[in-house]
Amino acid sequence: MLLDVFSKIFGRSKANAKVSISSVNLKFMGNPHSLSGFVVSTDTFDYEIPFQNKMGSDLLPDNLKGPKVTIKNITVSEPFALLEVTPKLPADVEYMSKMVFKLKIAAPKVAYDGPITINFGNAPIDNIAIDIRKIRLSYKGKSTDVEESRMAATMLKSQVFKKEIQLYQIASLNDTISNIEVNGPFELVSVTPKLPITADKKDSYLVSLFIKAPQSSYAGDLEINMS
Repeated sequence: MLLDVFSKIFGRSKANAKVSISSVNLKFMGNPHSLSGFVVSTDTFDYEIPFQNKMGSDLLPDNLKGPKVTIKNITVSEPFALLEVTPKLPADVEYMSKMVFKLKIAAPKVAYDGPITINFGNAPIDNIAIDIRKIRLSYKGKSTDVEESRMAATMLKSQVFKKEIQLYQIASLNDTISNIEVNGPFELVSVTPKLPITADKKDSYLVSLFIKAPQSSYAGDLEINMS
């Protein structure tokens, strides 16, 4: 996941005590982001945060969608007070889209020199551990283990990841693959190029499989059956 932030402060001179914000500590799902500080010269000020949802894998093709992110709650640390959030919460941010959150914040009425923390109050995401010990290809009654195919990663539940295979490892020249399946608890969601695929290159024919991870951690083999 990528959080893109940028701030703008508006307002005229303030006759009250000086308020100097040394830094902005932005937190999203437990992950901190540090931004530059500024001086507040008004009783209230606006702060803009463009939020870009890249929670899915950067390897997803355009025809697949990653997880939607719902911003449920935003808070600011004392002695500041959050007066208004635009758009109103909860707000959905679709995969690979950006939404600008505009915060109206009341400044302290007394002199202040220190940080402000802005917290997107969503609960931390539950990650799962995937340990694929080997990838096994099966086709026409034959099977083979892909060399150096072990994969260990931490990812989101149901996150889509990409695995590439070369047909020459299991298929013969001019064989046509019309169906591909993977073993549970994984789910095959897309294939590039689209099926059917003909192994019409003598050296190799690269196929990209986009596979959905399970809801819980997994350790074992990834079996790819082709027909």
